[in-house]
Amino acid sequence: MTDRTTAVGLAARGFRVFPIVAGQKAPPFWADWPNRSSTTIPTDWPAGANVGIHCDGLVVIDVDPRKGGNEALLTLDLGDTPLSPTLEAMTPSGGRHMFYALPAGHPGVPNRVNALGAGIDIRSTGGYVVGAGSRLANGIYEWRNPDAPIAPAPEWLILKLGTNEPKLGTPAVIVPDADLATVERAQAWLATRPGAVEGQGGDAWTFATAAFLRDYGLSRGQTLDLMLGWNTFCSPPWMPDELGTKVDNAYQYATGEAGIKAVTADDFPTVPNVGTSMQVPTSAPKRSGPISFGELVSRPSDGAGYVVKGTLYKAAYSMLYGAPGEGKTFVALDLAYHVAAGKEWMGRKVKQGTVLYVGFEAYGGLGNRARALSRKYEADAPLYFTPGGFDLRLPEGRRTFGAILAELPEKPSLIVFDTFAYALANGDENSSQDVGAFNSAVQALINSTGACVLIIHHTGKDVSKGARGSSALPAALDTEMLVADRTITPTKQRDVELGEAIGFKLQNIQIGVDDDGDPILSCVVEEATMQAARSTPRRGTNEERVWAELNERRPNNDPIALLELQDYCAVFLPKGDTRLRQAFRDALRALRERGLIEIDENNQITRRME
Repeated sequence: MTDRTTAVGLAARGFRVFPIVAGQKAPPFWADWPNRSSTTIPTDWPAGANVGIHCDGLVVIDVDPRKGGNEALLTLDLGDTPLSPTLEAMTPSGGRHMFYALPAGHPGVPNRVNALGAGIDIRSTGGYVVGAGSRLANGIYEWRNPDAPIAPAPEWLILKLGTNEPKLGTPAVIVPDADLATVERAQAWLATRPGAVEGQGGDAWTFATAAFLRDYGLSRGQTLDLMLGWNTFCSPPWMPDELGTKVDNAYQYATGEAGIKAVTADDFPTVPNVGTSMQVPTSAPKRSGPISFGELVSRPSDGAGYVVKGTLYKAAYSMLYGAPGEGKTFVALDLAYHVAAGKEWMGRKVKQGTVLYVGFEAYGGLGNRARALSRKYEADAPLYFTPGGFDLRLPEGRRTFGAILAELPEKPSLIVFDTFAYALANGDENSSQDVGAFNSAVQALINSTGACVLIIHHTGKDVSKGARGSSALPAALDTEMLVADRTITPTKQRDVELGEAIGFKLQNIQIGVDDDGDPILSCVVEEATMQAARSTPRRGTNEERVWAELNERRPNNDPIALLELQDYCAVFLPKGDTRLRQAFRDALRALRERGLIEIDENNQITRRME
């Protein structure tokens, strides 16, 4: 565990510091840490706390090698204006924090993810990094060159990153009183929220509680009123004036638009239900007190019916997920076409309905894939496409999408978002708050349209761990389907038995010719027996790791040079040039023997598409 001397040592170097929960990178002990961070360490510094460094007056380049940061940093260093040497710290995961000083009085640069390329984040005024000497479960933060000075931030770097006006000290946006229904929803949530406990992150917990109520759309006064009742469960309770300060801080520093959680079906327009008998499910009338078992049983069934029998259901939240390159978009497009056309899909009955496909990712490439579908099936269908560019977590984003829905001839029975990561816009898929806000918007969309909403999502490198990101996503889903090894496998189906796995293959189809007279190809989905599904790399081997790296680096199956892929894989292959090359070539040989990759005469690698 760290002790107070770690904070004292960092403060002696001129860093403004504050305590973070022991053994973690977040949360800070102090909700208003940007103002309380200091070069003076209080005597009541929490025992064992990690140390945060407020990056006020600094530009800290945060390099994450797991996300390609080392390669992006090398690209910067090979440019015309390489970064000058400076004080650096090493993180437990093998990353780096590079400290540069801003000119005196500079308000800071924006805190951004991937600001200088994949895996290079920026922290400046209003942001923080964990200080050297702090510990996580996987290791300790250590200075790489402890005697080095902090170099001035290069002018080109400041210009590239831009200048932001500091958020500290700016007046909080006035949030008006919410209506009674919103207050009741927020009060029901607060009733499940444990009280804050001193010495166990109670300060941050109280700040987060107030911020959540702000997210429900409550005014500052309404939040304080509710929290005064909640305060009786805190140990010890806050003094009323202290609690008022906590609420003020939440409204001062909380990010995102107030009311983000107060999402209802009214955010989306009522679209005419021309030519379909689909009914939007309505909630049961509100009543007070419990109901008997017999009364519950006697109510009409709330089943909404199927879109694809045994696979997708109306008024349901569903996900199709898998690693890059597994064919998710091809499967989703094929499924969407069959629903729109009312044709059986993979031997399963379909209820015909209008379909809207929202192509947040690679929208331009959908044209070729749609042409391939048209060549295969030779029939039109009410399948509509639209690009993304809106954020459903925000009211204006819901209004934008509502206007798109209003252009459809009828309510859609299926809405596809491709992919979830892009649909989340600037949100963090690892944040339960951001994912929860998206889930709330999807549920409101379902309530408004009665549609099945299907999101396309990715796994991480370890497919066995499921879809990437916060557990708030799978918890909200009705249906999950994994696409892997040319097989569609149901992994979750709320209230009904899981369906059978479906084998498929991707078939090349010519959709035209280019200017040189060469064929333009795309793929369509063909049903296949399970035995015909593609072979897979052996689990836990270098071939599996190389395969995952190839999929991540070339999700659209663009060619990649053999040596370029080898460089990416060097982080997990044996060290030493000879051993590395041998391990890499053994993995490639195994992948080629399994029919997973092709290597052309120019040593360019692609995945086999069938």
